[in-house]
Amino acid sequence: MNYGPVLAVAFVLWPVMAVLGGQGFAPLLGLSSLAALVLARPRLPPAAFALIGFAFAGWVAASEFWAPGELALMSGSLMEGTFAVESGSLANLLLALSASLVVAAALQSAPAPRASGIIVAMLALQTVLLIASPYASAFALSAVYGEDPKRLQEGAQNIGRSANALALALPLLLPMLVFRWKIAGIALSVLLLAGASIAYLKLDAQSALLALVGTAVAIGLVAVLPRTGFRWLFGGLAGYIAAAPVLFAMLIRALEPIAPSLPDSFRSRLWSWEVVIGRMTEAPFMGQGLHATNEWRETFATRPDWLAQLPDFWKDYPIVPGHPHNMALQIWAETGMVGAVLAALSLVALGFHLPRPEELRPETRFAVAGLTGAVAVIFSFAYSAWNEGFWSSGALAAAAIILWHRTLKDAEA
Repeated sequence: MNYGPVLAVAFVLWPVMAVLGGQGFAPLLGLSSLAALVLARPRLPPAAFALIGFAFAGWVAASEFWAPGELALMSGSLMEGTFAVESGSLANLLLALSASLVVAAALQSAPAPRASGIIVAMLALQTVLLIASPYASAFALSAVYGEDPKRLQEGAQNIGRSANALALALPLLLPMLVFRWKIAGIALSVLLLAGASIAYLKLDAQSALLALVGTAVAIGLVAVLPRTGFRWLFGGLAGYIAAAPVLFAMLIRALEPIAPSLPDSFRSRLWSWEVVIGRMTEAPFMGQGLHATNEWRETFATRPDWLAQLPDFWKDYPIVPGHPHNMALQIWAETGMVGAVLAALSLVALGFHLPRPEELRPETRFAVAGLTGAVAVIFSFAYSAWNEGFWSSGALAAAAIILWHRTLKDAEA
């Protein structure tokens, strides 16, 4: 069974989906999983991390039943092109199933050198497009989105999301270039990394810029601990999720003395986290339900002590803007201790399930570590915990690493 051509087609569309803001990654993963459904055969019993992961997905889905608001599964019509999955629980379960099928198919795929090369080329193309975006954005935004200010703002946000997508691509691309092309690969990697960093700065893509730091730290950990690096890496992330309320409460208190000198946007983020942590006590074990934080619409006008430290235009801005912009805190707030413990246990099980880093070729072990570090940073600062586009791009990236592993292992043999 060769799943390589399917992944190659998916990654031909990767730069397009990234440029369009990333939400297209979810249907792209779904289409890839349909092919996986035909090609892959599930291995029984599932690994422990998969069982716990599906238990977490099931708990998240169940939490929608006690979430605020009405429960709706679907809306619109397929014939009219207005069909949409309204239920967050159903969307999350479909995402988990699609990701599992794609990863399972990659694990069972035959080596695919040509497909692997196409994936590398597409990731390089997205890197070049992102590097050029700060210089071509004015023309491109006007050409694609017209002169409507709202549409232009949407286009600017899509460029920012494209930067986050590249943050997941670079940990795959750079190790492959360095270890396959040697000196030429090192030189090219330095140029691409420098260009991407400059683009992130010009675009004010702070999450993507910090993701480079997370990538470097994770790669460094695996390099220093070639036998146990993955266990420490995933165990650390599990501990981060399990202890998130305590860790962030300590961070908020530690920053209080210097808070007045911090940028308004960062202070508002700290206050958002403080509100979320405070409201966790209302439902500490089961959480308040899927997307409950989206219903917390209190503005800074309700907190005059905070508003006094901000410009007046902040008064109508929600303290929690749709979600906490930290997935660990959102998991605690919406699914409670049960959800947080299941998520943490699945990561611990994954860390023990993976081969030792030293058993993998450097291209793949550093790609695994780098992707994990980048995901951890974006997990902490950017999207909602249930953002389908982000997790779909992560699943496709993981499948690409698995395909590379099988292809390189075959070439080495």
